[in-house]
Amino acid sequence: MRFVNQSLIAAAVGCVLVFGAGPVTAGDPDKGRAADQMKWGYQAAKRGYWLEALNRFEKANGLTPNQPRILNNIAVALEASGRFEEALVAYETALGAAPNDKVLRRNFARFKEFYDAQVNPMLGPTAEDQEKDGVVPLDDTEEDDDA
Repeated sequence: MRFVNQSLIAAAVGCVLVFGAGPVTAGDPDKGRAADQMKWGYQAAKRGYWLEALNRFEKANGLTPNQPRILNNIAVALEASGRFEEALVAYETALGAAPNDKVLRRNFARFKEFYDAQVNPMLGPTAEDQEKDGVVPLDDTEEDDDA
């Protein structure tokens, strides 16, 4: 994983955590346990304990998978922990589950702006990008024409 300045992380985490795992019904104990995990994760995040928050949100997701609000919080916690590539995947997964969720879309837009400006350039161009630009890696066995 690449090192990213802590101030960049602080700037990135302007995203909103969403409290609540959706409606809890008395007949589904997993939903109740997921709601508890969300509550504890939210409390941990408010205190800046992002890894604990991530752990709680992931437990909630295990109990009630693919809930957009839980996936949003996983993405925010990953982002706050500096795990940007994983956050990108989490946001995309969440948007796949709820493409019209306004909070989620706003969080993703803020994250993507930060990611494209600060993180993606540090990773350098992909082989696909280089190929599009006409950059082709040389084989070690090929001789240089200038030699």
